[in-house]
Amino acid sequence: MLGFSNYDFALIFLCTIGSVIGSFAQAIVLTIDLKQMPRTETDLRIASPEMQELRGAWLALRLILGGILGLMVGLYFVGAIQETPTTLAKIIALSIMLGYVAPKVWHAQERIVSAEIDRLTSDHKNDVNQHE
Repeated sequence: MLGFSNYDFALIFLCTIGSVIGSFAQAIVLTIDLKQMPRTETDLRIASPEMQELRGAWLALRLILGGILGLMVGLYFVGAIQETPTTLAKIIALSIMLGYVAPKVWHAQERIVSAEIDRLTSDHKNDVNQHE
C-alpha cells in the first residue's frame, strides 16, 4: 500500500512501541529511588486522587511524546535499510533509547528551531534596513 512493504509497516509500528517502552522506563526511573528499595511503610505514600490524576495525565503525555518520536524514527528508516531481523532489532533498540531521552530530544529540537527562526528574522531585519 502506497509503496510501503510489510517490513516498512512493521518498522514504523515497532519503533513507535519501542519508543513508548523507553518513555515508560524513564518515567519509572523518575518515580522510584534507584539507590535503595523502600525500607519502611513510611517510605511509601499514597498520593491524593487529584495528584494521581495529574500523574496519570503526565505519564500519558510522556508516552505520547515518546510514541511520536518513535514514529519519526521508523519513518526515517523506511526504505533505507536492509530488510533483516538484525537491522530491525538495532533500530528498535535505538527507538527505545530515544524514547528514554525523549524530553531532552524535544528540548534540543526546540532550541535548534528557535535559533534558526531568530537567525532568519535577524537576517530579514538586516535586509530591510539595508534597502531603506
